[in-house]
Amino acid sequence: MDAGAVRISSHLQYKIGWCAPFLNLPANLPSAVNKVWRFSYNQQTKNFKISCNDVLLVDTTLSDDVCTTWNNWRTYWERDVTKIYIDSKYDTASEQFCTGKC
Repeated sequence: MDAGAVRISSHLQYKIGWCAPFLNLPANLPSAVNKVWRFSYNQQTKNFKISCNDVLLVDTTLSDDVCTTWNNWRTYWERDVTKIYIDSKYDTASEQFCTGKC
């Protein structure tokens, strides 16, 4: 079964899967052509972060108040991550990715 999911759209929005609808990324998105995205999630504190080129864009704690579109969000976000999948159908810009410390 899937664990949590994240999706960035070409409309500068992000979606925390099984949690919330698409939300706008902050206006301070780096202007550099090459962007290094970092996603982190602390399973114990439920803290979720998105940064781009070391600029913190999203810093939120998943809760019933944040996860308004899926009342079973914990079912997905409390699982251990066993794989990372990047769908080439939607991701046409990535050249590489890594897990852990890059």
